[in-house]
Amino acid sequence: MSTQELENEAMALPLVERVLLAQTLWQSITLGMGDENVEDALQDAVRRDQELSSGTVVGRSHDAVMKAAKSAIGCV
Repeated sequence: MSTQELENEAMALPLVERVLLAQTLWQSITLGMGDENVEDALQDAVRRDQELSSGTVVGRSHDAVMKAAKSAIGCV
């Protein structure tokens, strides 16, 4: 099954099941991170929040980020 087919199947699920799937996928990502990586990720998050709050950087919409991510991995 392709990623696009999997995405289509997942999007057809009822909302509650999509939320549970999203939580499971997210947890599977964070399970692979050691404690050091979690601390680094938290520090990055705080730094990025400060950059956004101060206007040093401008955020992108979810759609723009997803389009860029798909393009980067050749899914466009």
